[in-house]
Amino acid sequence: MHYSTPDSPTSTADRSQTCLHCRAIDIPTISPGAGPHWCSSCCRHCDAFLAWFSLYPPTERQAHPQQARDEAMARAPVSPLQLTYLRSLGDTAPPPATMLEASHRINALARKGQP
Repeated sequence: MHYSTPDSPTSTADRSQTCLHCRAIDIPTISPGAGPHWCSSCCRHCDAFLAWFSLYPPTERQAHPQQARDEAMARAPVSPLQLTYLRSLGDTAPPPATMLEASHRINALARKGQP
């Protein structure tokens, strides 16, 4: 599977890079990746690691951490600081049950109060 992303090997491999280990300036060698990384680039001179390339396009890479945060916040009870902040924003609704509900409510109230 290959995505044409700004950090994909096809856009980076045809550009010279400087190796931080041996200071050689050359086009890197593309090697197989591991885990969530599609492949990696290594120095042609000393075989030092230069960079990982993700299997996912940038928009999807950004969505993964946000999704994980939302899932964690949906399992956590609302914090006292969130309740205090909701009150300071003028929230009069019953207290939210989770951090995620509180976060969404805070965002909505903060947007409503902006000019």
